[in-house]
Amino acid sequence: MAVIETKLLARQKSGEFIGLITLNKEKSLNALNLEMVQMMSACLDEWRNDNSVVAVFVEGAGDKAFCAGGDVVSMHQAMKQVRNEESNKNKSKLDHPPQFLIDFFTQEYSLDYCIHAYPKPIIMWGSGIVMGGGLGLFAASKFAVATETSRFAMPEISIGLFPDVGGSYFLNEMPAGVGLFLGITGASFNGADAFDVKLASHKLANSSKQTLLTQLVQIDGVSEQSIEQVLSALQQTDEPSFASIDTRLHSNFATLSQLAKAQTLSEAISSLTNIVEQKGDDRWWGKALKTLKNGSPITANLVFEQLQRSKGLTLAQCFSQELNMAVNCSMYGEFEEGVRALLIDKDFAPQWLYQTSDDVPQDLIDAHFSYFAEATHPLHQLEQTYGVLHD
Repeated sequence: MAVIETKLLARQKSGEFIGLITLNKEKSLNALNLEMVQMMSACLDEWRNDNSVVAVFVEGAGDKAFCAGGDVVSMHQAMKQVRNEESNKNKSKLDHPPQFLIDFFTQEYSLDYCIHAYPKPIIMWGSGIVMGGGLGLFAASKFAVATETSRFAMPEISIGLFPDVGGSYFLNEMPAGVGLFLGITGASFNGADAFDVKLASHKLANSSKQTLLTQLVQIDGVSEQSIEQVLSALQQTDEPSFASIDTRLHSNFATLSQLAKAQTLSEAISSLTNIVEQKGDDRWWGKALKTLKNGSPITANLVFEQLQRSKGLTLAQCFSQELNMAVNCSMYGEFEEGVRALLIDKDFAPQWLYQTSDDVPQDLIDAHFSYFAEATHPLHQLEQTYGVLHD
């Protein structure tokens, strides 16, 4: 069974098609592996040059998830293999990064940028779980649809990574303090929240997917304008599906803006601690703070630093910076340990390199932002290949 399934949906206008891509690893919540990235990239490259394909629709197989992230288990295997090959297996930092991780992240970032810059409309149907690498795909599309079943998160704090695949860019685009909060706590949020922070372009009832596809097949002409009209009309009809959903983020924009005033991570954590105390026994806020405190101290520092450094950068520059970060994360041992504890041994007791976020040296954080020379960076030709993005 193919991990990516593709189909052409014939439109009523003779000779035109809607390209349908299904992420097809339902048992693993459609988590992206390298084969899926390569197959999806090849499909989009083919359809880019096929004038009969006028738009693309991307979905996840099953009802549980659009995409729950990247295949970090395979990454752990690659890191462990490099560690076993080195003479000093007990030191925390590897001598060199696993080539598999360089290949995976390079190709994943290239795919995401391809989607951002794609010359034809792409609609992402983000029902169910949308996390990590799945959020990177979702955020890359101008038409990113959330539903009442959607559950979003950037949970990298729990595995010692960082909000990658564009987190530096889209977390900074959110209202003040919200992106930092989501990055350091891994807090989950729903489809209405995603719409409120402009991560989702539209919010539709999960039951409306087939109606949407039918209308895309039937409308007179397919363009960004006509798709926007279809989605907006459906959103208005589907508004009752979101009436009972408790939106956590929108009602707390003013509260979370306090985090944006922090000059250091320590100040941000102190501010968040005060907020959670004021919220009393609210389980969502309590879980957010607990996840931060149990999470990787290195990751917490990386998130704060990446959002500071990324202000004013283009998407291509953010992607290049994040690839440097990802490669370094594969070497320092924190990411390897986080995946081990959460997904391999499942003891949920990671032995982080530092006890608290205040213990992490600034020079170690700074080192995560440098690896490839600019001229030889694997992503240095993103804009030449796919085009320069304009707001």
